[in-house]
Amino acid sequence: MISCTSKGSLHNLAMESLRESLYYPDQMKVIAISDPDSAFGINYFTRQEILGMLRTMKVVTDSIMVRTDNMTKFNPDDYYVISLADRQMKATSDIRDMLFKSERKGKWSGWKVKIDYQSIDHNGLKYRSERWTFIDKKGNNVLRTFDLPLP
Repeated sequence: MISCTSKGSLHNLAMESLRESLYYPDQMKVIAISDPDSAFGINYFTRQEILGMLRTMKVVTDSIMVRTDNMTKFNPDDYYVISLADRQMKATSDIRDMLFKSERKGKWSGWKVKIDYQSIDHNGLKYRSERWTFIDKKGNNVLRTFDLPLP
């Protein structure tokens, strides 16, 4: 199926969508980009993908706990922790929403591409994230994106 829609064009569409969402797109550095994979709805994930997301969220939580000494030394002026916690809460909400709307594996609906990247937030701080991009069957339109923070 990927022969009809090239890997490069799917990567380009996912990258362009990502760039358009960033405060400083010129500061973006791609860490890794997955091969396009078949998607079966924008809320369907394999068990392995869900477990990977939950592991990532645990690593982020552990990172926050270490940095704040289990919240006993929380500093509201620590923009790194505030930004990471904010991105984690948004991701947690997105994951919860996806799990509640989780679909059974249905008909092929298009492609998904995952990009691990680093960028600069609105406070000028470096951060890392994992962006999931869902693309239609023809490879022309982004249907959905969501980010998971990386510590």
